Amino acid sequence: MTNDLSKIKIAKEFEKQYQPLLAIWSPDEEYSSEEERYLGIYENLLVGVYGDCYGVNAEFNEEGELIAEATEYEVEVAQLADYSDGTEKFCFEIDMS
Repeated sequence: MTNDLSKIKIAKEFEKQYQPLLAIWSPDEEYSSEEERYLGIYENLLVGVYGDCYGVNAEFNEEGELIAEATEYEVEVAQLADYSDGTEKFCFEIDMS
């Protein structure tokens, strides 16, 4: 399970790269602390608020059943500017220890 410090580190990196757009994507929500706000950003990354999130290295058996959880993720971040395909990838890895 990823600890809160790892989640916060990932959320801070995302915020650093996407600060102008983060305010648009994030709901007007009151958080009890900055830590809670960053944990909210992290959860939003995983559930697809900022773009489709994929577990890059998840493993499945022949029947399509999950046999190993992903530790590397990729978020296809939708851009508001006019880029070639309209998306940019934000990648992160979680620590399962």
